[in-house]
Amino acid sequence: MQEFLGDASHELRTPLTVIKGYVEMLSKNQLKEDADKERAFSRVGTEIQRMETLVQDLLLLAELGESGARDIEKIDLSEILTAHGTDFITLNPERKVNLAIAQGITIEASRDYIARFIQNALTNIVRHTDASVAVNISLTPRGKSAELIIEDGGKGLPESAYREDIRSLNRFDKSRSRENGGSGLGMSIMSAVIQKLGGRFSLRKSSLGGLAIVVELPLVKD
Repeated sequence: MQEFLGDASHELRTPLTVIKGYVEMLSKNQLKEDADKERAFSRVGTEIQRMETLVQDLLLLAELGESGARDIEKIDLSEILTAHGTDFITLNPERKVNLAIAQGITIEASRDYIARFIQNALTNIVRHTDASVAVNISLTPRGKSAELIIEDGGKGLPESAYREDIRSLNRFDKSRSRENGGSGLGMSIMSAVIQKLGGRFSLRKSSLGGLAIVVELPLVKD
């Protein structure tokens, strides 16, 4: 809870400061030119959208920190990942996207949580890599677990970051996301979702040269 409150206060401070500043300037008629007024309204709108994203992400983090999980059921991870991967290909026609998804892989999980994890991972790629960067999405059975890897050919993280703990990586994610309109909580959410489902979450250097998100989730027992 302490970390949640720290994230909330810190991440909401920047958009609130921007909104407050422009509202004060507009209310005091300090912006005379129409172009300046339009820019002010545009910036306020952008920061409001950012705050909405922040609030949604913070609420999800709070939920993930509570005991229990929503709607745990047997789900076909292969089917869900294929659907998201196909959507990603359709919406990003300039990218070379390779899907290597073994079929029939079933896990016990929340469909909503899994969807949110995949969406966050793919959104991070869109935000932090060029539109032509290659992406690999794979799902493979590994003994009693399913291994899911989402990787890209972007710039990745600094070499030292792969040796850091997830808390340090979260701090890096925040600074990186502010430059691209994200909430800065994507890494926290992805890690929390997988931990909630009894899996393992890690980051490593991708074979494509960028970042690889690696997840292990327990398979449904026969």
